[in-house]
Amino acid sequence: MKYIRFIILLFPLWLSASGFDLNDHKKIAVLRHFDIPSSFLKDPYLHDIYAKKKRECTLQGFADSSEDANVFIPILSSLIAQSDLPSEFLFVALAESQLKVDATSVHGAAGLWQFMERTGKLQGLEVNQFVDERQDHIKSTRAAIAYLSSLKKKFGKWYLALIAYNCGDGRLKRAIRKAGSSDIHTLADPKRNYIPLESRNYIRKVVALALLATDELFLSQIQYDSLLNTEHENPLVTVYLPEGEEIDRIAAVLEMPKNNLVKLNTHLKKGITPPNEKSYPVYIPKEKIDDFRQKYRTKELKGYFLMHRMKSGETLDQISKRYNVPKTTIMSENMIDEESDPNLNRRVKIPINKPFLKNPQLHTVQSGETLVSVAKLYNLTLEQIKIKNPFIKNTLKEGEEIKVGD
Repeated sequence: MKYIRFIILLFPLWLSASGFDLNDHKKIAVLRHFDIPSSFLKDPYLHDIYAKKKRECTLQGFADSSEDANVFIPILSSLIAQSDLPSEFLFVALAESQLKVDATSVHGAAGLWQFMERTGKLQGLEVNQFVDERQDHIKSTRAAIAYLSSLKKKFGKWYLALIAYNCGDGRLKRAIRKAGSSDIHTLADPKRNYIPLESRNYIRKVVALALLATDELFLSQIQYDSLLNTEHENPLVTVYLPEGEEIDRIAAVLEMPKNNLVKLNTHLKKGITPPNEKSYPVYIPKEKIDDFRQKYRTKELKGYFLMHRMKSGETLDQISKRYNVPKTTIMSENMIDEESDPNLNRRVKIPINKPFLKNPQLHTVQSGETLVSVAKLYNLTLEQIKIKNPFIKNTLKEGEEIKVGD
Protein backbone atom coordinates (compact mmCIF):
# COMPACT_ATOMS: atom_id res chain seq x y z
CA MET A 1 0.00 0.00 0.00
CA LYS A 2 2.87 2.37 0.90
CA TYR A 3 4.49 1.49 -2.44
CA ILE A 4 1.31 2.41 -4.33
CA ARG A 5 1.09 5.72 -2.46
CA PHE A 6 4.72 6.41 -3.31
CA ILE A 7 4.02 5.81 -7.03
CA ILE A 8 0.95 8.07 -6.89
CA LEU A 9 3.03 10.84 -5.31
CA LEU A 10 5.73 10.46 -7.93
CA PHE A 11 3.30 10.43 -10.88
CA PRO A 12 2.90 14.25 -11.11
CA LEU A 13 6.70 14.60 -10.84
CA TRP A 14 7.13 12.21 -13.79
CA LEU A 15 4.73 14.31 -15.87
CA SER A 16 6.60 17.45 -14.91
CA ALA A 17 9.85 15.79 -15.92
CA SER A 18 8.39 15.26 -19.39
CA GLY A 19 9.12 18.95 -19.98
CA PHE A 20 5.54 20.25 -20.26
CA ASP A 21 3.49 22.08 -17.68
CA LEU A 22 0.14 20.38 -18.05
CA ASN A 23 -1.57 23.58 -16.93
CA ASP A 24 0.23 25.81 -19.43
CA HIS A 25 -2.68 27.63 -21.08
CA LYS A 26 -0.63 28.74 -24.08
CA LYS A 27 0.40 25.19 -24.94
CA ILE A 28 -3.11 23.89 -24.36
CA ALA A 29 -4.41 26.62 -26.70
CA VAL A 30 -1.93 25.48 -29.40
CA LEU A 31 -3.24 21.92 -29.16
CA ARG A 32 -6.81 23.18 -29.26
CA HIS A 33 -6.07 25.06 -32.49
CA PHE A 34 -5.00 21.73 -34.01
CA ASP A 35 -8.14 20.08 -32.54
CA ILE A 36 -5.85 17.97 -30.35
CA PRO A 37 -6.86 17.20 -26.74
CA SER A 38 -4.65 18.64 -23.99
CA SER A 39 -3.86 15.09 -22.87
CA PHE A 40 -1.48 14.89 -25.85
CA LEU A 41 0.99 16.93 -23.78
CA LYS A 42 1.62 13.68 -21.89
CA ASP A 43 2.82 11.96 -25.07
CA PRO A 44 6.48 11.02 -24.43
CA TYR A 45 7.29 10.90 -28.15
CA LEU A 46 6.02 14.48 -28.54
CA HIS A 47 8.32 15.53 -25.72
CA ASP A 48 11.31 13.80 -27.34
CA ILE A 49 10.73 15.58 -30.65
CA TYR A 50 10.12 18.86 -28.81
CA ALA A 51 13.47 18.51 -27.02
CA LYS A 52 15.21 17.65 -30.30
CA LYS A 53 13.71 20.62 -32.18
CA LYS A 54 14.60 22.92 -29.29
CA ARG A 55 18.24 21.86 -29.55
CA GLU A 56 18.20 22.32 -33.34
CA CYS A 57 16.52 25.72 -33.18
CA THR A 58 18.96 26.87 -30.50
CA LEU A 59 21.77 26.22 -32.97
CA GLN A 60 20.19 27.44 -36.22
CA GLY A 61 16.83 29.07 -35.54
CA PHE A 62 13.52 27.96 -37.00
CA ALA A 63 14.45 28.51 -40.64
CA ASP A 64 17.36 27.60 -42.90
CA SER A 65 18.70 31.14 -42.58
CA SER A 66 17.70 34.29 -40.71
CA GLU A 67 17.57 36.10 -44.05
CA ASP A 68 14.98 33.65 -45.39
CA ALA A 69 13.04 33.85 -42.12
CA ASN A 70 12.91 37.66 -42.31
CA VAL A 71 11.44 37.47 -45.82
CA PHE A 72 9.20 34.42 -45.79
CA ILE A 73 7.74 34.27 -42.29
CA PRO A 74 5.94 37.62 -42.81
CA ILE A 75 4.70 36.47 -46.24
CA LEU A 76 3.31 33.17 -44.96
CA SER A 77 1.93 34.69 -41.75
CA SER A 78 0.10 37.36 -43.74
CA LEU A 79 -1.50 34.87 -46.16
CA ILE A 80 -2.46 32.41 -43.40
CA ALA A 81 -4.04 35.26 -41.40
CA GLN A 82 -6.36 35.90 -44.36
CA SER A 83 -7.55 32.26 -44.38
CA ASP A 84 -9.42 29.95 -42.03
CA LEU A 85 -6.20 28.15 -41.05
CA PRO A 86 -4.95 28.62 -37.48
CA SER A 87 -1.83 30.81 -37.33
CA GLU A 88 0.16 27.78 -36.11
CA PHE A 89 0.02 26.33 -39.63
CA LEU A 90 3.03 28.51 -40.40
CA PHE A 91 4.97 25.66 -38.79
CA VAL A 92 3.82 23.25 -41.49
CA ALA A 93 6.05 25.10 -43.95
CA LEU A 94 8.84 25.29 -41.39
CA ALA A 95 8.60 21.54 -40.83
CA GLU A 96 8.40 20.83 -44.55
CA SER A 97 11.26 22.98 -45.87
CA GLN A 98 12.78 25.14 -43.14
CA LEU A 99 11.91 27.93 -45.60
CA LYS A 100 14.67 26.91 -48.02
CA VAL A 101 13.73 28.64 -51.27
CA ASP A 102 15.07 25.82 -53.43
CA ALA A 103 14.03 22.94 -51.16
CA THR A 104 13.54 19.63 -52.96
CA SER A 105 13.16 16.12 -51.58
CA VAL A 106 14.50 12.80 -52.80
CA HIS A 107 10.91 11.95 -53.76
CA GLY A 108 10.56 15.01 -56.01
CA ALA A 109 8.64 17.33 -53.69
CA ALA A 110 9.52 21.01 -54.12
CA GLY A 111 9.01 24.45 -52.63
CA LEU A 112 8.26 25.84 -49.19
CA TRP A 113 5.28 23.49 -48.86
CA GLN A 114 6.93 20.49 -50.53
CA PHE A 115 4.26 19.72 -53.09
CA MET A 116 4.72 16.68 -55.28
CA GLU A 117 4.27 17.58 -58.96
CA ARG A 118 0.98 15.70 -59.33
CA THR A 119 -0.51 17.20 -56.16
CA GLY A 120 0.71 20.66 -57.11
CA LYS A 121 -0.94 20.46 -60.52
CA LEU A 122 -4.18 19.26 -58.91
CA GLN A 123 -4.04 22.42 -56.78
CA GLY A 124 -3.66 24.59 -59.88
CA LEU A 125 0.12 25.07 -59.87
CA GLU A 126 1.85 25.12 -63.27
CA VAL A 127 4.91 22.92 -63.72
CA ASN A 128 6.54 23.08 -67.15
CA GLN A 129 9.85 23.89 -68.84
CA PHE A 130 9.54 27.59 -67.97
CA VAL A 131 7.97 27.70 -64.48
CA ASP A 132 7.58 25.52 -61.42
CA GLU A 133 4.90 27.23 -59.35
CA ARG A 134 5.49 24.86 -56.47
CA GLN A 135 8.41 27.24 -55.88
CA ASP A 136 6.22 30.32 -56.24
CA HIS A 137 6.07 31.37 -52.60
CA ILE A 138 2.73 33.18 -52.94
CA LYS A 139 0.88 30.77 -55.24
CA SER A 140 2.13 27.65 -53.43
CA THR A 141 1.08 29.08 -50.06
CA ARG A 142 -2.40 29.82 -51.36
CA ALA A 143 -2.53 26.32 -52.85
CA ALA A 144 -1.43 24.77 -49.53
CA ILE A 145 -4.06 26.80 -47.65
CA ALA A 146 -6.80 25.65 -50.05
CA TYR A 147 -5.60 22.04 -49.91
CA LEU A 148 -5.41 21.92 -46.10
CA SER A 149 -8.83 23.59 -45.83
CA SER A 150 -10.32 20.95 -48.13
CA LEU A 151 -8.73 18.18 -46.05
CA LYS A 152 -10.18 19.74 -42.88
CA LYS A 153 -13.65 19.69 -44.44
CA LYS A 154 -13.16 16.07 -45.44
CA PHE A 155 -11.88 14.75 -42.09
CA GLY A 156 -13.33 17.25 -39.63
CA LYS A 157 -10.21 18.03 -37.59
CA TRP A 158 -7.07 20.01 -38.30
CA TYR A 159 -4.66 17.35 -37.06
CA LEU A 160 -6.26 14.87 -39.43
CA ALA A 161 -5.84 17.37 -42.27
CA LEU A 162 -2.13 17.57 -41.38
CA ILE A 163 -1.70 13.80 -41.35
CA ALA A 164 -3.49 13.54 -44.72
CA TYR A 165 -1.28 16.33 -46.09
CA ASN A 166 1.72 14.16 -45.26
CA CYS A 167 0.60 10.65 -46.17
CA GLY A 168 -2.41 11.25 -48.45
CA ASP A 169 -6.12 11.20 -47.72
CA GLY A 170 -6.56 7.66 -49.04
CA ARG A 171 -3.89 6.34 -46.69
CA LEU A 172 -5.49 8.16 -43.75
CA LYS A 173 -8.97 6.86 -44.61
CA ARG A 174 -7.67 3.30 -44.54
CA ALA A 175 -5.90 3.94 -41.23
CA ILE A 176 -9.06 5.30 -39.60
CA ARG A 177 -11.08 2.39 -40.92
CA LYS A 178 -8.55 -0.13 -39.62
CA ALA A 179 -8.20 1.59 -36.22
CA GLY A 180 -11.93 2.11 -35.85
CA SER A 181 -11.10 5.59 -34.56
CA SER A 182 -9.75 8.96 -35.66
CA ASP A 183 -8.34 9.74 -32.20
CA ILE A 184 -4.80 11.09 -32.39
CA HIS A 185 -3.57 8.90 -29.51
CA THR A 186 -4.73 5.83 -31.42
CA LEU A 187 -3.54 6.85 -34.90
CA ALA A 188 -0.14 8.09 -33.68
CA ASP A 189 0.50 5.08 -31.43
CA PRO A 190 3.88 3.69 -32.59
CA LYS A 191 2.96 0.21 -31.41
CA ARG A 192 0.04 -0.09 -33.83
CA ASN A 193 1.43 1.38 -37.07
CA TYR A 194 -1.91 2.67 -38.34
CA ILE A 195 -0.17 5.55 -40.12
CA PRO A 196 3.41 5.54 -41.44
CA LEU A 197 6.29 6.36 -39.11
CA GLU A 198 7.01 9.50 -41.15
CA SER A 199 3.46 10.74 -40.57
CA ARG A 200 3.58 9.96 -36.84
CA ASN A 201 6.77 11.98 -36.54
CA TYR A 202 5.44 14.68 -38.85
CA ILE A 203 2.37 15.57 -36.79
CA ARG A 204 4.50 15.64 -33.64
CA LYS A 205 7.16 17.79 -35.34
CA VAL A 206 4.64 20.43 -36.47
CA VAL A 207 3.02 20.51 -33.03
CA ALA A 208 6.41 20.63 -31.28
CA LEU A 209 7.50 23.66 -33.33
CA ALA A 210 4.21 25.42 -32.56
CA LEU A 211 4.64 24.65 -28.84
CA LEU A 212 8.19 26.03 -28.95
CA ALA A 213 6.83 29.30 -30.30
CA THR A 214 4.87 29.83 -27.05
CA ASP A 215 8.13 30.08 -25.10
CA GLU A 216 8.82 33.82 -25.22
CA LEU A 217 12.13 33.54 -23.36
CA PHE A 218 13.36 30.91 -25.82
CA LEU A 219 12.24 33.00 -28.82
CA SER A 220 14.08 36.04 -27.50
CA GLN A 221 17.22 33.96 -26.99
CA ILE A 222 17.22 32.82 -30.61
CA GLN A 223 16.02 36.28 -31.77
CA TYR A 224 12.75 35.13 -33.33
CA ASP A 225 10.42 36.88 -30.88
CA SER A 226 9.74 39.82 -33.22
CA LEU A 227 9.07 37.48 -36.15
CA LEU A 228 6.77 34.90 -34.58
CA ASN A 229 4.86 37.00 -32.06
CA THR A 230 3.97 39.94 -34.30
CA GLU A 231 1.35 40.38 -36.99
CA HIS A 232 3.01 41.08 -40.32
CA GLU A 233 2.07 42.55 -43.66
CA ASN A 234 3.21 40.85 -46.84
CA PRO A 235 6.55 42.55 -47.64
CA LEU A 236 6.18 41.83 -51.38
CA VAL A 237 4.08 43.29 -54.15
CA THR A 238 3.11 41.61 -57.40
CA VAL A 239 3.85 43.23 -60.73
CA TYR A 240 2.73 41.77 -64.03
CA LEU A 241 5.40 41.65 -66.71
CA PRO A 242 5.16 40.83 -70.41
CA GLU A 243 6.30 37.51 -71.79
CA GLY A 244 10.02 37.03 -72.17
CA GLU A 245 11.04 39.68 -69.61
CA GLU A 246 14.30 38.94 -67.82
CA ILE A 247 14.78 38.97 -64.05
CA ASP A 248 18.30 40.36 -64.63
CA ARG A 249 16.86 43.44 -66.32
CA ILE A 250 14.26 44.01 -63.59
CA ALA A 251 16.95 43.76 -60.91
CA ALA A 252 19.00 46.36 -62.80
CA VAL A 253 15.97 48.66 -63.11
CA LEU A 254 15.32 48.36 -59.35
CA GLU A 255 19.02 48.71 -58.54
CA MET A 256 18.99 45.62 -56.34
CA PRO A 257 21.18 42.48 -56.29
CA LYS A 258 20.06 39.96 -58.88
CA ASN A 259 20.28 37.08 -56.38
CA ASN A 260 17.84 38.80 -54.03
CA LEU A 261 15.25 39.14 -56.79
CA VAL A 262 15.87 35.57 -58.00
CA LYS A 263 15.22 34.29 -54.46
CA LEU A 264 11.78 35.93 -54.56
CA ASN A 265 11.03 34.35 -57.96
CA THR A 266 12.53 30.87 -57.87
CA HIS A 267 9.54 29.61 -59.84
CA LEU A 268 11.00 31.19 -63.01
CA LYS A 269 13.20 28.27 -64.03
CA LYS A 270 15.03 30.08 -66.82
CA GLY A 271 15.13 33.56 -65.31
CA ILE A 272 12.50 34.97 -67.67
CA THR A 273 8.71 35.24 -67.70
CA PRO A 274 7.24 32.39 -69.77
CA PRO A 275 6.71 32.91 -73.51
CA ASN A 276 3.19 32.94 -74.93
CA GLU A 277 1.68 34.50 -71.78
CA LYS A 278 0.69 38.13 -72.23
CA SER A 279 1.55 38.92 -68.61
CA TYR A 280 2.97 36.95 -65.73
CA PRO A 281 3.31 37.79 -62.00
CA VAL A 282 6.73 38.65 -60.64
CA TYR A 283 7.39 39.58 -57.01
CA ILE A 284 9.41 42.59 -55.93
CA PRO A 285 10.01 44.14 -52.48
CA LYS A 286 7.22 46.52 -51.49
CA GLU A 287 9.68 49.36 -50.93
CA LYS A 288 10.74 49.07 -54.60
CA ILE A 289 7.29 49.61 -56.13
CA ASP A 290 7.77 53.36 -56.67
CA ASP A 291 11.09 52.73 -58.42
CA PHE A 292 9.40 50.14 -60.62
CA ARG A 293 6.59 52.49 -61.61
CA GLN A 294 8.96 55.32 -62.40
CA LYS A 295 11.74 53.42 -64.17
CA TYR A 296 10.35 50.27 -65.77
CA ARG A 297 9.64 50.38 -69.47
CA THR A 298 8.69 47.44 -71.65
CA LYS A 299 11.35 46.60 -74.19
CA GLU A 300 10.30 47.63 -77.69
CA LEU A 301 11.19 44.19 -79.00
CA LYS A 302 10.64 41.50 -76.41
CA GLY A 303 13.11 38.64 -76.27
CA TYR A 304 12.00 35.00 -76.43
CA PHE A 305 13.50 31.65 -77.05
CA LEU A 306 12.47 28.14 -77.90
CA MET A 307 14.16 24.82 -77.23
CA HIS A 308 15.42 22.85 -80.21
CA ARG A 309 16.48 19.21 -79.90
CA MET A 310 19.44 18.55 -82.17
CA LYS A 311 19.12 15.55 -84.43
CA SER A 312 21.92 13.19 -85.40
CA GLY A 313 24.18 14.91 -87.93
CA GLU A 314 22.57 18.32 -87.51
CA THR A 315 25.00 21.25 -87.35
CA LEU A 316 24.88 24.64 -85.69
CA ASP A 317 25.12 26.25 -89.14
CA GLN A 318 21.94 24.45 -90.20
CA ILE A 319 20.12 25.51 -87.02
CA SER A 320 21.34 29.10 -87.48
CA LYS A 321 19.96 29.18 -91.02
CA ARG A 322 16.68 27.54 -90.05
CA TYR A 323 15.86 30.06 -87.32
CA ASN A 324 17.67 33.05 -88.89
CA VAL A 325 19.72 33.48 -85.70
CA PRO A 326 23.50 34.05 -85.81
CA LYS A 327 25.53 30.95 -85.01
CA THR A 328 27.65 32.90 -82.53
CA THR A 329 24.50 33.93 -80.64
CA ILE A 330 23.38 30.30 -80.32
CA MET A 331 26.85 29.30 -79.15
CA SER A 332 26.90 32.07 -76.54
CA GLU A 333 23.43 31.28 -75.18
CA ASN A 334 24.30 27.60 -74.77
CA MET A 335 27.99 27.95 -73.83
CA ILE A 336 28.99 25.87 -76.87
CA ASP A 337 32.39 26.39 -78.48
CA GLU A 338 33.71 25.39 -81.90
CA GLU A 339 35.19 22.19 -80.45
CA SER A 340 31.91 20.94 -78.94
CA ASP A 341 30.36 17.86 -80.52
CA PRO A 342 27.41 19.21 -82.54
CA ASN A 343 25.91 15.77 -82.98
CA LEU A 344 24.85 15.31 -79.36
CA ASN A 345 21.20 14.56 -78.73
CA ARG A 346 20.85 17.77 -76.75
CA ARG A 347 18.35 20.58 -76.31
CA VAL A 348 19.60 23.93 -77.55
CA LYS A 349 18.13 27.30 -76.57
CA ILE A 350 17.37 29.44 -79.64
CA PRO A 351 16.91 33.20 -78.99
CA ILE A 352 14.21 34.43 -81.34
CA ASN A 353 11.82 37.31 -81.74
CA LYS A 354 8.05 37.27 -81.36
CA PRO A 355 7.11 37.21 -85.06
CA PHE A 356 8.91 33.88 -85.42
CA LEU A 357 7.49 32.45 -82.18
CA LYS A 358 3.94 32.93 -83.29
CA ASN A 359 2.18 34.82 -86.04
CA PRO A 360 -0.92 36.23 -84.39
CA GLN A 361 -3.61 37.87 -86.46
CA LEU A 362 -4.41 40.42 -83.74
CA HIS A 363 -2.27 42.32 -81.28
CA THR A 364 -3.73 43.59 -77.99
CA VAL A 365 -2.28 46.98 -77.12
CA GLN A 366 -0.36 47.17 -73.85
CA SER A 367 0.09 50.31 -71.76
CA GLY A 368 2.65 52.68 -73.31
CA GLU A 369 2.68 51.07 -76.77
CA THR A 370 2.60 53.19 -79.93
CA LEU A 371 1.97 52.45 -83.60
CA VAL A 372 5.71 52.64 -84.14
CA SER A 373 6.53 50.11 -81.40
CA VAL A 374 3.80 47.72 -82.58
CA ALA A 375 5.06 47.96 -86.16
CA LYS A 376 8.61 47.17 -85.03
CA LEU A 377 7.37 44.27 -82.93
CA TYR A 378 5.93 42.53 -86.01
CA ASN A 379 8.54 43.70 -88.54
CA LEU A 380 5.95 45.88 -90.28
CA THR A 381 6.03 49.46 -91.54
CA LEU A 382 3.61 52.15 -90.36
CA GLU A 383 2.03 52.09 -93.83
CA GLN A 384 1.43 48.32 -93.60
CA ILE A 385 -0.18 48.70 -90.16
CA LYS A 386 -2.48 51.46 -91.44
CA ILE A 387 -3.45 49.45 -94.52
CA LYS A 388 -4.48 46.55 -92.31
CA ASN A 389 -6.29 48.94 -89.93
CA PRO A 390 -7.81 51.74 -92.06
CA PHE A 391 -9.71 53.29 -89.13
CA ILE A 392 -6.89 53.24 -86.64
CA LYS A 393 -6.01 56.38 -84.71
CA ASN A 394 -2.50 57.58 -83.93
CA THR A 395 -3.11 57.38 -80.17
CA LEU A 396 -3.54 53.77 -79.06
CA LYS A 397 -5.68 52.72 -76.11
CA GLU A 398 -4.71 49.91 -73.76
CA GLY A 399 -6.67 46.76 -74.64
CA GLU A 400 -7.35 47.88 -78.22
CA GLU A 401 -6.87 45.14 -80.83
CA ILE A 402 -4.80 45.79 -83.96
CA LYS A 403 -4.70 43.54 -87.01
CA VAL A 404 -1.10 42.53 -87.70
CA GLY A 405 -1.57 39.43 -89.87
CA ASP A 406 -3.52 38.42 -92.96
